[in-house]
Amino acid sequence: MSRPEASPTPLTGRRRRIDDASRVRDLLRSAITSGQYGLSLLPSEPELMLEFAVGRNVIRDALDMLRAEGLIERVQGTGTFVLVTKAEHRFDRVHAINDSVETPRLVGGAFLAWTVITAPRPVAELFGLAAGSECAVLQHVTTIGGETFSVTTSYVTTEVAGRLAGIPFNGDFYVLLERAGHVIRGAELVVEATVADALAAEQLGVAAGLPVLQFTRKLYDPDGRPLELAYVRCRGDRFNLRIKLPRTRREGQS
Repeated sequence: MSRPEASPTPLTGRRRRIDDASRVRDLLRSAITSGQYGLSLLPSEPELMLEFAVGRNVIRDALDMLRAEGLIERVQGTGTFVLVTKAEHRFDRVHAINDSVETPRLVGGAFLAWTVITAPRPVAELFGLAAGSECAVLQHVTTIGGETFSVTTSYVTTEVAGRLAGIPFNGDFYVLLERAGHVIRGAELVVEATVADALAAEQLGVAAGLPVLQFTRKLYDPDGRPLELAYVRCRGDRFNLRIKLPRTRREGQS
């Protein structure tokens, strides 16, 4: 196998051990979060050493990294247990986390607040409301196994909010809209990492200032009219986003 003309300097000593441990951590983490091991024991240290072709210290360093993330727990004399698996959320259609977990009945939801306010300018422009018109702000959480997974602030028109009143909420806002008679044609999503403020941190059960995933979401009906503008803050350590993309060339690219 040919090598690049300018090869990087090989890593040695402590840096090599850290690099190897990080590599093993990444591969093990993918296997854990994809559910390969379920909520059960990981292979033994000798088995992992053989699988990844590294020494015992590298395996232990990698396991320490995973334990620091809260994914595993090492029990002396018993082995290493997987504590958390992640929901795998396919990012190729409009659907809620309920469709991404093995046991949907563990997913729940609740409204924290339901308020009518004067529509801020960006909201009024999106919904085509006259200046001074009112809109509804719905704050709700989605839980998995009793633990908060996401907290959402949804802006809807008062007409839409009125139709949602009294309908049971199971954590799936799409289903809630559809049960109220609205048809969702599609969505526009922006995904970014942001910092949990004090309120979001309290609701999500994380430390203030830690990164969380934020989805800015716009839902549209079949006529292209917006149904919802939402800001969804999620525990990024509780799910994976998965999408398959084709490789296409830009126009004029040879």
